[in-house]
Amino acid sequence: MIKAKSGEKIFTEKCTQCHKLDERYTGPALRDVTSRRTPEFILNQILNPEEMTKRHPEVKKMLAQYATQMTFQNVSEDDAKAILEYLRSVNK
Repeated sequence: MIKAKSGEKIFTEKCTQCHKLDERYTGPALRDVTSRRTPEFILNQILNPEEMTKRHPEVKKMLAQYATQMTFQNVSEDDAKAILEYLRSVNK
């Protein structure tokens, strides 16, 4: 739970300018993302968004749909794992 709380703080600071939990914004809504995507996918997308756009067919589809390339938010691997735990904690 501590990691999820830390992840919530990082999410608020780094992610909310483009993502909301329950509505499409610049990027997709992220509530229940852990039901739709694997942990590996989520971590790779947070840590290597440009590489994911180049190589992953689902991310290419998202770029076409949202017309915005996700940018790297200068987070560490531990930060990304904390964000993942936060996203797990807000799953319905």
